[in-house]
Amino acid sequence: DLFKRGEPFGIPGTIVDGMNVFKVREEAFKAGKYVREGNGPYILEVQTYRYRGHSMSDPAKYRTKEELASYKTKDSIQLVYDEILKKKITSKKELEKINTNVIQEIKEAAEFALENPFPKVHDLYTDVYI
Repeated sequence: DLFKRGEPFGIPGTIVDGMNVFKVREEAFKAGKYVREGNGPYILEVQTYRYRGHSMSDPAKYRTKEELASYKTKDSIQLVYDEILKKKITSKKELEKINTNVIQEIKEAAEFALENPFPKVHDLYTDVYI
């Protein structure tokens, strides 16, 4: 567990299921509260599952179809989708509309990026605060 690396330095931490956005939010809130109260750093290890290989040249043949399928049942987006429907926050039709709009926005952003020149070097750090 990576979060335990802070223990020798007196830095507390915890591990959280990164596939569950609700658990991540809860633990991030706790960690943020701890830090804001002046207690020092906190390590939050968020474990997620990478569905694909490391790169285009990695077909991820080291995973079984069963392993992949078991993680897809815990997909974070699906978890939120199901929770929204369960709590009747909105309808399935409205979620489909939102999804369509998000896909369109992504396509437009990708087209914009591909059709425009790279920024000038001196602009790379404009409005970036370090």
